[in-house]
Amino acid sequence: MRKKRFTRLVSMVLAMTLVLTGTLLYSANLSKVEAADYIPVYRLYNPNTGEHFYTVNEVEYEYLQRVGWNDEGIGWYGASSGEAVYRLYNPNAIGGDHYYTKSRGEAEVLVGLGWRIDNEWQPAFYSSGSTNLYVEYNPNAESGAHNYTTNDAEHNSLLSIGWKYGAVAWQVMAPGTNYKSRVQVDCNVTGVGGKEEAIAGSYRWLYADRTFDPGDLSGQTPEVEFSADVTMNGSGSDYETQFAIAGTGPTDGQVGVEIHYQAGSDATYAQGRINVTSINFPAGSNAYGQQYYSVNTNAPRISNGQTVRLTVKYFASGYMQSFVNGTLVGQFRTKLNPTTTVVPNASMTSYTSAYILHVNANTNCKVSNIQVLRKGTDVTKWNPGAGDPFGFHQSQYDISNGVISGIF
Repeated sequence: MRKKRFTRLVSMVLAMTLVLTGTLLYSANLSKVEAADYIPVYRLYNPNTGEHFYTVNEVEYEYLQRVGWNDEGIGWYGASSGEAVYRLYNPNAIGGDHYYTKSRGEAEVLVGLGWRIDNEWQPAFYSSGSTNLYVEYNPNAESGAHNYTTNDAEHNSLLSIGWKYGAVAWQVMAPGTNYKSRVQVDCNVTGVGGKEEAIAGSYRWLYADRTFDPGDLSGQTPEVEFSADVTMNGSGSDYETQFAIAGTGPTDGQVGVEIHYQAGSDATYAQGRINVTSINFPAGSNAYGQQYYSVNTNAPRISNGQTVRLTVKYFASGYMQSFVNGTLVGQFRTKLNPTTTVVPNASMTSYTSAYILHVNANTNCKVSNIQVLRKGTDVTKWNPGAGDPFGFHQSQYDISNGVISGIF
């Protein structure tokens, strides 16, 4: 399986140094649910106890995988508001057990019987939407006695083998999805926000055909949109070109698209041909897998030496999209933080709400017709002729085994 390296170029481009300190600690508390149309609720499975677990907290989600829980993808997409759903824990059940209910009265009765309420009565989820989330109960189990699913086949199968209830637990925004597969990559090199650091046990995820995050972006003007014609002419067993935009600090996030060739015969990751991969490092990404690449095996086929138009859009509503020759190849929830950045140039004191665009390749590659839009306005040649060190002023660049960068 391929091993990815995506090096942050911020410090090189800006000649700035940012020192980050801090310790990532696991907390049993749920993160505050962020305002969004669709919120992924992650589903995990404990092979030692048989319990399924559901959370919106990505720190909790990644921590449980590190201690032996199996990732089962997204259980469902929840809402950011609605009727509260509470999470409880039974410390007296062998292996422990969690239960979820939108009934405050039921939760209070269970607390009176020795259950513990999580997160000081703050909602774990919200009931809202038009999709039914079913709950099934296994009377023969202590841990994992309840299962929650939007999948009719799973629901009916459990009832057919003796599980009870089969009622609608609450409403959610959209059914859950499962990723075809994912593998750990970049061991011991992933730092906060995508910066390369030696953090033991850290990794990024590489997905095969990660399901697009739902959301209607039609009619929305991207906060920032960047595109270019890219011609990659490579040789050997592993070569690529990456096209990405980022906030100006190591924790500000970055999104992009890459075209990549790796020898091999694993069709799951489109080995043996040039594949297309979306890049998404959300702002504030932690060091334990919140950052990911996703290979789209159904993306338009690209031949060695073929010129393709690569486009990436970032929306203030919290999504990124990637395109090849106008075809959507990725749509994922994300977050970028543009910042005001002082630059080392006496004639220009700062860029307000800046993003850095960089294109890099480890093979022969030419890039032409670069265009950058900020809220629909073309800013590709921002302040040309005024000593701007970070704009793109040429119609074509040869970036063979190199990089070009701009700030906007």
